[in-house]
Amino acid sequence: MLSRTLPFAVPDPAGSERAKIAKQIRDLATEISRLQPQATTRANGEENDHGPVYPANFTKGLLHDENGLLVHKYDSGGNPIRLNGDYPDFVEAINSTDRTLFEKHVHSADERGVSYLCTVNGEGLNWRGWESPRSGHVYELQGPDAGAVGMAPAPRVGSSELAFEMAEVYGLALLRDVPFSTISEGGSTKLCNLNGRKTALLNAEEVLKCLTNMPYWSENGAVSSTPHQSENGFNSFERKRRDARGDLTKPRDLFRGSTAGAKVGPYISQFLLIGTGGPAKKYQMEEGQVSYGTLTIDQKTITHKECLDYMTDWSSWLDVQNGANFKGADQYEKKRRFITTPRDLATYVHFDALYEAYLNAALIMLDIKIPTSRGFPEPSPSGKRDAFATFGGPHILSLVTEVATRCLKAVRRQKYNYHRRCRPEAIGGRLTLTKLGLANHFGPAEDAFESTLSELEKACKGELLDAVIKHNHLQNTGKVKDCRETVIKCEDVYPFDKLNDDPKKPKKTPVSKKNQFPECNLLLPMAFPEGSPMHPAYGAGHATVAGGCVTMLKAFFEMFSDASSTEERKLGFSFEPNSVGTQLVPAPGADDLTVQGELDKLAANISIGRNMAGVHYYSDYFDSVRMGERVAVGILLEQVPTYGDYVETTFKSFDGDLITISGEAGGCPSLTVVDKFGHRVSSEDWWLRHASGKEFSEDL
Repeated sequence: MLSRTLPFAVPDPAGSERAKIAKQIRDLATEISRLQPQATTRANGEENDHGPVYPANFTKGLLHDENGLLVHKYDSGGNPIRLNGDYPDFVEAINSTDRTLFEKHVHSADERGVSYLCTVNGEGLNWRGWESPRSGHVYELQGPDAGAVGMAPAPRVGSSELAFEMAEVYGLALLRDVPFSTISEGGSTKLCNLNGRKTALLNAEEVLKCLTNMPYWSENGAVSSTPHQSENGFNSFERKRRDARGDLTKPRDLFRGSTAGAKVGPYISQFLLIGTGGPAKKYQMEEGQVSYGTLTIDQKTITHKECLDYMTDWSSWLDVQNGANFKGADQYEKKRRFITTPRDLATYVHFDALYEAYLNAALIMLDIKIPTSRGFPEPSPSGKRDAFATFGGPHILSLVTEVATRCLKAVRRQKYNYHRRCRPEAIGGRLTLTKLGLANHFGPAEDAFESTLSELEKACKGELLDAVIKHNHLQNTGKVKDCRETVIKCEDVYPFDKLNDDPKKPKKTPVSKKNQFPECNLLLPMAFPEGSPMHPAYGAGHATVAGGCVTMLKAFFEMFSDASSTEERKLGFSFEPNSVGTQLVPAPGADDLTVQGELDKLAANISIGRNMAGVHYYSDYFDSVRMGERVAVGILLEQVPTYGDYVETTFKSFDGDLITISGEAGGCPSLTVVDKFGHRVSSEDWWLRHASGKEFSEDL
């Protein structure tokens, strides 16, 4: 019998021909990335305008004086005249090509001989290191280079937007122990008792009133960060961020995300609450058990101790600015619960594995059979080709995680290499000094901080700041102080009046503001004992990763219910925690929730959860998720030509654009953008929408 050679017994192409084509595909991916617009990034100018004190920039970890400002020399009037050079050395070491400068020339507060004022469990404090300060120099082999994406200038101190953002984080801190369902109803009942108080000092309705009376919202006398570029009181970036907040007519609108879906239904995304059935279909989704193969992860979370905030006294706040590590000072509730209050969400984003919420969402979507994009070749209509290694579970589970590291490099470049924006905790300290009459210590920034304080004091006739002062007093007295002092004990130190370091004049004895401090204490109550991380505020790492990961999920799963791509796919259920978080109960509005809306809400929850802890502002969230979105789109564009079939996916962006990515093996992909008004938008304009402009460069 004659043997026959099977046709295509080996793949075509193979061997050296395959290697040649593989190189061509890699070269094509390089060209796809190179041909994307190079975004221009501009900082807001405060660093140049406000030296040598830099009160609006990130100085955490450097040595600060008794007022929480960089150590200076002062003239006889108490005005700063010379910097010791630590901050310029810090900036140079971040941006210089000399990678050895951080070790040779940057001096931490620890190296400058700081004496910490607090102890944790009887032990002295150590200094914390700055987190990956040079990661913005790292190059990426997939997706956009970190230098190709950008963010708008951050709001400046003195602008109405910054005052509004501080009012928001103050309001969030006051409502930190109030269930989200109670906030939505306008109430103030907490899950805990603060020195005899079972309600927040302001209810959600009153916080809303304070916010909507401010110039940024009322547009009555609003001050722009860039008055020379403003239109109707705002520049284009300020206008986008303001309008994206929605109506703010009811308490249920408070602290929501910038997308339509984030404003619908229960505050917490279903993907942070529900579980899966598991291999044996043992669980109901309302039990909150997410299956990892044969293992399960409980969506009930640990939570920080209720009613216990940190950094509400000057000593611990000052230690944190000097880089003190308060590790080991966290206290927790005994029982786990579903995410019920802002403190619960803040705890989640304190310890999350950064992409875990999106990995969970992918597992849940696979379990409840959300179909993958109809533009994928697998599974095929006939069912002869099923999805697994490509377009199946393993594909999306890796895709939703691998984008995270690219997002982190991009956002580190923004926060360290360009913006260096100080954290809200630092602004709280500056406002306290301003309230004490010490704004002259800010040098050229004095008027800006006076203006910010003035807007906050006028909000609802001063009720917001009065509530913050009272809240801090309650934190620093009675049972709360006793509870905290079982872990943290501090010496009593307060801000000082003008110092005289002029060697030609006799030294004056500093005048302590001890007696005035309790009535001027505008420190931002923090959810974490260590305050914010050791890196600048803008952009936000959690938010950038949220933008990238959620975009991957929206691109992989089918977001629409019909072929015309006009109606979003309904989720079909709605749950929220009961009043104490012990179980999930049906919530109204199940018919209004969509898969894409809950994914957008997930990104907002994780991002704004950091605001609830006091470590970020709204603008950090808004601009960062959109940058993360572009990182994900860049990766998807490079991946499309690698598949052996035609691939297409369509989803909505965080701005409401209809995004379509398509292409086939070996060919250039296409990116089509139609805005929410139905108008075609060039891919370049979309890419640069939230950046300062385009960087022109010669052809490589």
